[in-house]
Amino acid sequence: MKIPIIKNIIICALAITCALLTARLWFGNFFDYSLFSEMPIVAASMADHRMSPGMVESAKMAVSLDGQRYEVVYGSLSQQPGWQLSGRAISALINEGTAGTSGTVDEDSLAEIFDGQNVVIQYNFSMPAGFFREHFGQRPGFLSSVFSNFETLVISPDEDNINFFFINSAAGAFHMFSLQDAQTYYDLRGFFAEKAENENGMHHIRCGVDFVPAREEYLEIEGQNPIGNQLLLADVRPFVEFFFPNPAAMDEVTIDGIYTYQDNFRIVKFYPSNIVEYNALLGASSSSAASFASSFLAALDMLDRDMANMQARETAMNDVFLVGHSVGPRDGQWNFYFDYVASGRLVPIGDDVGILSHAVEVRVVGNTVMQYRRLMMYFFESAGF
Repeated sequence: MKIPIIKNIIICALAITCALLTARLWFGNFFDYSLFSEMPIVAASMADHRMSPGMVESAKMAVSLDGQRYEVVYGSLSQQPGWQLSGRAISALINEGTAGTSGTVDEDSLAEIFDGQNVVIQYNFSMPAGFFREHFGQRPGFLSSVFSNFETLVISPDEDNINFFFINSAAGAFHMFSLQDAQTYYDLRGFFAEKAENENGMHHIRCGVDFVPAREEYLEIEGQNPIGNQLLLADVRPFVEFFFPNPAAMDEVTIDGIYTYQDNFRIVKFYPSNIVEYNALLGASSSSAASFASSFLAALDMLDRDMANMQARETAMNDVFLVGHSVGPRDGQWNFYFDYVASGRLVPIGDDVGILSHAVEVRVVGNTVMQYRRLMMYFFESAGF
């Protein structure tokens, strides 16, 4: 009696194995992903990103020796000595510093804040104090108990201390904190001394939270497609596969000169103008609870994945800088706009690239990336400049 039962079990196992292998042959390697991995890209929680530098480093940094002339840096902040030193100073402040006075932002207070040697870190959005604190230190509530948001941070040494001015221009207020740390203080003074030996990058700017350099912020330079010219459908494929959990299952077709890659959940197009465009085919699961921070992290996730794919293929690429954002028109929708950085300055993409106004544009609804567009170009300063 036992032998027929064993035979039946073996036959059933073989039948199931055949069915699975047939499915793999016809539908691709679906074992590598689940239905949930097929859904549009959604931001992870804020806690998952608290040590990620993406949001914190989406700033421009400026260094001044006298509060009037500044060296302004966009992109690659983690590679800048001024950013590294500022990060150590901010961490020391959060872990050991003390809260000082608060005041109103006006012409007199700004002149005093920006006076003398200082490092300025400025965001094109309102940075949550709690998120900023989590990135740099382990002292809960140290900043957020005093203020909730800021967009400009001025770090300035006086005779004995290092002062930190967190400015919220929308609220018209600033909040000062101070740090007594001998090693950080001398390191900061030494950094300014080195800058004084080479002031070629210093330019006069208008003092204040709008922080507008007297020279043009944008740089006119040359650009080229980093993956080549006269591309075929197969040439573009490696640069769009990362959008798909199972690239083997995506369809490829050329429609009116536009290379199109698609599955049941997303469609990616590559235009003759060197623009790659991703669109989610399913609506966002929720929208009303989407905050700026969580939506921005979703945009950064997509941008980081794109740049990581380019880097993995040893393809030249520029840094990007968040130059603006907007709300709507849908509930819970945030739109983010990035420009490329070359030679430490922003690069205008011009008016001849069709559907884009900036190098990268991302639309997020309900923490879900619904559209992502990027100009696939590499910009560099030519010998003529």
